[in-house]
Amino acid sequence: MPLNFLLTVSKIDWFLRQKELEILTMIKDGSMDPSVSEFLKYLEDRRIDLETQELLSVEAANALMSKLRAQLEPFRYVADEGIPWEEKSAVARLTNKIKKSKRNNLWRKRKRKRIAELLAKEHEQFDQADREADEWRAREIAKDIASRKVEKMKEIAKLKAKEEKKRLESELELVLMVEKLQELRSMRIQKLKKQGHFLPEEDDKFLEKVRAAVEEEERQALAAADTDAAKDAIATAEETRKATQNQRPLSNDPMTDQHENKERKDQITPNEDKKGSGTVTDMESGKNKLEGHGYTRAYDPLTNLPIEFYHYYHGSNSDMGTLIEVRRTWDAYIRPGGR
Repeated sequence: MPLNFLLTVSKIDWFLRQKELEILTMIKDGSMDPSVSEFLKYLEDRRIDLETQELLSVEAANALMSKLRAQLEPFRYVADEGIPWEEKSAVARLTNKIKKSKRNNLWRKRKRKRIAELLAKEHEQFDQADREADEWRAREIAKDIASRKVEKMKEIAKLKAKEEKKRLESELELVLMVEKLQELRSMRIQKLKKQGHFLPEEDDKFLEKVRAAVEEEERQALAAADTDAAKDAIATAEETRKATQNQRPLSNDPMTDQHENKERKDQITPNEDKKGSGTVTDMESGKNKLEGHGYTRAYDPLTNLPIEFYHYYHGSNSDMGTLIEVRRTWDAYIRPGGR
């Protein structure tokens, strides 16, 4: 830093401090100068006491003098004409070395700071690269997992489609087989009609008529059996009542007759209940006789069937040979030879 600049700055600071001290002295003397009033207003705005400001000004002046002495100390040997030039040269070299050392220290400090900033920036770049690599790896892993799930779902869908296709194919084959069998059956029926054979449809109609007639006869037989059982129960009850009346002695007392009539009426009600239950029991027993042991007046529908129909429809229940024969007869309509 040039000597003239230092001297100029020092002079300005010293002038300001000197003016401040002069204003403080004028305030103590009670001067009414406008600058004094402005300074007092400044102190009031800042809430600073006059004595405190005076102490601060004196301390600032002393600090300025000390600073000036420290800055002018290297130039004392140069400015003093009584000192030899060798000492002045040594002082100048020493001053240059000190300045150079300060510059070197400042440069090293800046260099260390710059290197530290570069290292920090490099570490930050490395961390950023690591974070980006981790994020990319996570995205790739997620994509791989998603693609695997999609592939598995596609495989499952393919398997389900194959199973559904096989099922539909099997159902279609069955449908086609049924259609072909129906066509074959219709062709064989037409052939049998041309040859004058007995047709299964006409056989079914005839059997339906026979079955309806048999059921009607069974209903009539059951109704007749129920009527006979009811008549028998009524006749039995009437005979019992007559026998009871014949065994009871006659009485000439009208009061006794009224009492006996009342007792007779009371006894008739449970007897009638017993008769009703007996009638129902007789009807049920009649039905059981019809079904199990064969009531004499019951009707057996199987007895009116021709022997050929009985052998055809009921013979397989008791004979294995008849069952095989009937099965082969029905198989003859589906496959040639019945095998």
